[in-house]
Amino acid sequence: MRLLVLAFAAVALLLASPATAPRAQTITVEESRKVTEARRIIGEVEKDQDAQAESFAGLLELRERIEPVRDDLRQIIATLQQRLTAEQAKLNELGPAPAAGAPPEAPEIAASRRQQQETAAEIERALRSTRALFVQADQLWGEINEARRELFTARIFTYQNSILYPHFWRQLVEISLPNLRARLSFKARDIAAGVNRDDRPLILAALVAAAALVGIFLTWLRRLFEQFRGRLATADSEAPSKARVVGFAYLVFLVRAAPYCAVSGLIWATVARFDIGPEDLQSFVLGLAGAIAVFGIGSGATHAAFAPRSAAYRVIRTDDGTAGRSVLFLDVVLATYLIGLVLLGIVQLAETHLSVTVATTMVVSLWVTITGGAILIRYKPRFENPPVSGLVTLPLHLMRPIFWVLAVSIIGALLLGYVSLSGFIVGRALASAVILCLAVLAYVAIDTLFYDAVAPEARLNAVLSHSLGVAPNAIDLAGTIIGGVLRVVTVVVTVLVLFSPWGLEFGYLNPFEDVFFGVRFSEVRGWLGAAGIAVILFSIGLFVTRLFISWLDGQLLPRTGLNDGVRHSVTTVAGYAGFLIATAVSLAVAGVQLQNVALVAGALSVGIGFGLQQVVQNFVAGLIVLAERPIRVGDVIVVKGEEGKVTKISVRATELTLGENSTLIVPNSDIVSSIVKNRSLEDATHRATVKISVARESDLDMVMAILRAAPDGHANVLADTAPSVAITRVGEGIDFDLSVLCDRVGSLERVRTDLYYTVLKRFREAGVALADTRPVLVGPPPSREA
Repeated sequence: MRLLVLAFAAVALLLASPATAPRAQTITVEESRKVTEARRIIGEVEKDQDAQAESFAGLLELRERIEPVRDDLRQIIATLQQRLTAEQAKLNELGPAPAAGAPPEAPEIAASRRQQQETAAEIERALRSTRALFVQADQLWGEINEARRELFTARIFTYQNSILYPHFWRQLVEISLPNLRARLSFKARDIAAGVNRDDRPLILAALVAAAALVGIFLTWLRRLFEQFRGRLATADSEAPSKARVVGFAYLVFLVRAAPYCAVSGLIWATVARFDIGPEDLQSFVLGLAGAIAVFGIGSGATHAAFAPRSAAYRVIRTDDGTAGRSVLFLDVVLATYLIGLVLLGIVQLAETHLSVTVATTMVVSLWVTITGGAILIRYKPRFENPPVSGLVTLPLHLMRPIFWVLAVSIIGALLLGYVSLSGFIVGRALASAVILCLAVLAYVAIDTLFYDAVAPEARLNAVLSHSLGVAPNAIDLAGTIIGGVLRVVTVVVTVLVLFSPWGLEFGYLNPFEDVFFGVRFSEVRGWLGAAGIAVILFSIGLFVTRLFISWLDGQLLPRTGLNDGVRHSVTTVAGYAGFLIATAVSLAVAGVQLQNVALVAGALSVGIGFGLQQVVQNFVAGLIVLAERPIRVGDVIVVKGEEGKVTKISVRATELTLGENSTLIVPNSDIVSSIVKNRSLEDATHRATVKISVARESDLDMVMAILRAAPDGHANVLADTAPSVAITRVGEGIDFDLSVLCDRVGSLERVRTDLYYTVLKRFREAGVALADTRPVLVGPPPSREA
């Protein structure tokens, strides 16, 4: 019995004691694993950092290994911070701990407090260690980027030898070239020894034969296409449509680029699939394949954009002579440059003296410059003002001065001994021209697909509208929005590709791997200063705002069905919003806090408040007018006794065009505070009234019939609303009012004039006399003497 009582007591004690709350999670197993893996990767990257200090590709690989580590650590830090905040909130709910000498708190509260404190302490320790590891990874990432920038600077701006330095050329002829011959012989034997094993000769022979057959076949197809294009251009009796021009341009691009890209792809697939020889030979062959593909893409893009033999199918707007010169210039110069790159790859494969590499770069840069200059100098236009054709207008007239500036820069770099800089300028200029041609092709394709092809009257619009059950205007509007987004993407991608540090090594052709060398904003700010960055951002903001407003006003808003007044309000508000955003961002970058600006403005408002009172009042009134839209652009209003058509609404004043063809500028505060008569706010139609007075003895039935029939057939009078004829006064004559409904306010004067002319003409024909309203002159009374 005693044991039973003790058992019940134990159970009761367990039920009465507070249950121990489950311990909160500090760091999960998966998070611990990621932290451990990050620590391992950071250690390995630190060890390999010095070994890869002279390799762009090696440093890029290290950066790619460290970037996911930084992302994982950043996410873990955010998660731990949330957990720590939650635990601290729970501790705050328990209140402060009892002071010394105060009564102790309840045991369950004390236990919960200790548990929360231990959990928070563990989370804080894990958070500190993870943050320290993240700082280490972030510093390592910055060091790698800095190493890449330093390597870029060293390779581009390192002084080597001037092209006029005789000792350099003497050393090249006497020492470097014999060494190159010996190195090439040795490398040839080494490659032959590596290739002659197993079935590698057969693989190489098959590769060469397949590449030759593919190239010959596709070249034959290209010639057939050229003949077809010539017949097509001769047979066309009228200008082709825009869609046809764009489709033809892409067909030209594919046909011209296909042979080179096919050969390049075949070489790449063979090297990737089979072991054709030593690793350096494989790297050279891959670089050769890349050069072939680049030439094909560049040639295809220039021929597609300029169409030198088919003016009707030209994309870039220019004349035949400029188109032919541009294509010849880019083809010859690009081929010359890529041949020079292949020679440079052979020199690097031989691992000979650096002077041979420098001399090869010198010769290639100089030869490219001389070739391009000769093509431009020899060109003589046949006509003074030749006819032009094309879809997109570019400033091609700047091509010649830009080339001569680049030519002077290249030759100057060669004379001063900066050989790598000259080669870099040549490669970047050629690639930029090709990239711009590709961007133009992408732009016109977007414009054709998302603007013209889905226009309300287009066939594709009807098909989509029927299939999706959407109105044609909605399809057109959606296409406009998608096209605008794709245009922005095209511009951004083009800029990123142009500013990427590619082309520094033979065969290095991926521009997306390292945009801006991973430069962070804080580093750029350190170079240019806060004020310089603020000015640049403000200018970019204004430029982007102007482009956005131009797109809104020219592309998007006309497809929405909104009237001119609403469109003007939207573009005006968007312009001021863009200006304010650009101003706020530039001030924040410059270190100026907006609250400080508000304080300064408040302090100055006491002194200049009276001077700016009207300006601020008009500004606020302008915002009210744009928001509420009591008047809109195109409305005919009467304000301060003046009637005119609203042509512009700004935040300070509104411009009216009066009937006398003068402009009236009305402050917005007058529009908000005065009585304004808007003749076209709710309805564009307006009533025109003609007042006329006839003699009292006139036939009233005939007068009424003439007045009712006068508006019949008038173009500006609404036919579905009958005219109103009323007798308004009987005096010396009988006064009539003829009222009709006009289609718009702007037709009032014309309708009144036409009605008066018609009524008066018919009155004369019917013999209806107008009332004589001339005043009767009463003379002096007769004299009594008379």
